[in-house]
Amino acid sequence: MNIAIVGGSGFIGSQTAIELLAQNCDVTVIDLVPSNISETKYIHADASDYQELSTALDNDFDYVYMFAAISDSSENQNDPLLAIDSNIVALVNVLQAVDQLKINRVIFSSTVWVYSVAEEINVTEETPLPITSSDHIYTTSKLTCEALIRNFHEMRGVNYTILRYGIAYGPNCHPDTILSKFMTNALVGDPLMITGNGSIYRNFLNVHDHARGNVLALSLKAENEIINLEGPEKITLARVADRVRDLHGDVDIVYTDPRGGDYKGKAVSSEKAWQLLGWKPTVSFNTGTEKMYEHIKENISNSPTCR
Repeated sequence: MNIAIVGGSGFIGSQTAIELLAQNCDVTVIDLVPSNISETKYIHADASDYQELSTALDNDFDYVYMFAAISDSSENQNDPLLAIDSNIVALVNVLQAVDQLKINRVIFSSTVWVYSVAEEINVTEETPLPITSSDHIYTTSKLTCEALIRNFHEMRGVNYTILRYGIAYGPNCHPDTILSKFMTNALVGDPLMITGNGSIYRNFLNVHDHARGNVLALSLKAENEIINLEGPEKITLARVADRVRDLHGDVDIVYTDPRGGDYKGKAVSSEKAWQLLGWKPTVSFNTGTEKMYEHIKENISNSPTCR
């Protein structure tokens, strides 16, 4: 298969490219940043520029993964114009190009953050998600993207798979994620800053499990489906701090005011992913965090000024 990954130089995109190459796919990364995986082809293009993007996608691709976005929640809140341009406009450009170039399907990276608008604690892909209940720009942008994908399917026959990701972690993940911050702070002697009382939780999902799910989503069974890829267990922020202490040793913890609109966690079912694709998480939190900690520790050791 000939596959394009828009935003393929990023954290999840890079790991997905490795998994696709292992399946003997031809992989082209379309991004503003060159890919660090030599076996991939690379096209420099801005997803928010339709002409650049459509030209890059005019290469007889079978499938397109759409990962390009502003994934950091704080960055979305702090720069709404950038968030809309990077998250929503870029996706519409991909959908328009997929339609015009008759590409088989777009596979879109959404997030379990969309469930923050649900009234229920236990949620599935069928749970109603009223966008009017959203109190965070990141959540609103992803709900909007999902709606636009369904619009293009109904109006123009664009095929899709929407994957609602659990919170990703692993080596090279965004430095502003909670695990990256906590590990880095511990290593440089800064306290761990917990927002609220530490009871907010995430079902962290290792990036290797994201990538496995992304490859399995090429199955025809995933066509025009929304599928959760959630982590295996509930991890509170307090437990994250305890895990960093286990890995590093004693470190100070400071509790701060809660962040407005923060994702407080839901019990997200991944049963559909198992039934359709045979997907389940395989990397435990303890194993994944140990590898991530050692990676960050090595990078800091090689860059003494890194903070």
